Amino acid sequence: MRLPLDIFLALRYLRPKRTFLSVISLLSVLGPLLGVAILIIVSSIMAGFDRDIRRGIMDMSAHLTVYPRNEKGYFADPQPLLEALTKEGAEWGARGTPVIEGSALIQLKQTVYPKIIRGIAPETDGNVTKLQRNFLPEGYILQEGEAAIGTRLAMQWNLHSGDEFLVHSPARLTQNIHWKDDGKVDIQEPDELYLPETCKTAAHFSMGVSDYDDNIIVLHIDQAADLFGLDWGNATSLQFAIDDPMRVASLAHKLRPLHKDCIFSTWIEENEMLFNTLQSEKSLMTFLMAFIVLVASFAIAATLITVAVQKTREIGILKAVGISSWTVGRVFLLQGFLIGATGTILGTIVGLLVLHYRDAIARLLSLIMGVEVFPAELYHLTSIPSYTAPADLIQAVVLSLVICIAASMIPALYASAFSPSKSLKSENG
Repeated sequence: MRLPLDIFLALRYLRPKRTFLSVISLLSVLGPLLGVAILIIVSSIMAGFDRDIRRGIMDMSAHLTVYPRNEKGYFADPQPLLEALTKEGAEWGARGTPVIEGSALIQLKQTVYPKIIRGIAPETDGNVTKLQRNFLPEGYILQEGEAAIGTRLAMQWNLHSGDEFLVHSPARLTQNIHWKDDGKVDIQEPDELYLPETCKTAAHFSMGVSDYDDNIIVLHIDQAADLFGLDWGNATSLQFAIDDPMRVASLAHKLRPLHKDCIFSTWIEENEMLFNTLQSEKSLMTFLMAFIVLVASFAIAATLITVAVQKTREIGILKAVGISSWTVGRVFLLQGFLIGATGTILGTIVGLLVLHYRDAIARLLSLIMGVEVFPAELYHLTSIPSYTAPADLIQAVVLSLVICIAASMIPALYASAFSPSKSLKSENG
């Protein structure tokens, strides 16, 4: 099959041979290859970060948390308020649950670890969070004296189902210590003997967010009340979920004037710093990707200009025998397209392969460098996230091809404007 002249010449100029020209042609493919691969990898990981962190927050936390505005720091009888807020938020599909939460010290033998205790009401917590759905055994219902801890934390502490540990409440430990007006400390004899709470490991959970999996110990709300010296039925907060989490600000706006003795905090407000950090990182990555794409376009343009200069005599001959400037220019446009298409296809394959094996690659790099590549404590997630949206993939491919074709315009214009008489004169001279 005979090819059109412009396609034939474009393929001929890019045909791999043992020459400097073919080497730089092959190297130019690395531009779009690396650009597309990095674009796909970075955009997918950043999209995965945003999706997984939001999902982890939604699964573990409430959309709206209500705190008491009093010195005691807890609701003595939260049920009437819970029912009132549920009724007032009916338009948003509000449903709530009482929670007791506070800092505690976990003792394993002679070692003590500071953690967060969350006391849940098993019968209503499922209306607000997906915590119990992630319990192993699945759907386990906590009883008083039992605890659920993160899977990673259980591995670190070597705790198995049925193992016991002690929980100390700092508030109970310091309840006999008082500060006088003159700044001196008054230590009184305790009225009763202090004993820590004993908890048995009954379930594990993995929410995918290190802040939760590594730091929260879940107890039954009644045992949490005993731990913090509260009466059964008390709550340190009321937590609510609604049908559309993005509308939580409007619900909070309605409830605040109606309940001035309460503090309303939305999930967006409580995680504002985290989301701002993610946005800053995304902006930085966008700048770096733009720089990489720019470098790739320069590489392609430089390659095609070199080809045009090397093929000056051939261009002059083609024009001398009547080949139009448009046809000559198309040769270099086709070259740019072929380089871009080849690099884009290979870059897409490389990018998707790296994303598929991202955790294995991270473990290998950690082993080689001796440093944790993806520390969960820093990135808030227990594994490298990834989400490749079809629209983002198409955008990366189209962007690469457009840039490659645009980069080939420079040598195409050079070749189109080249004078054949000048080429032949320099050849004879």
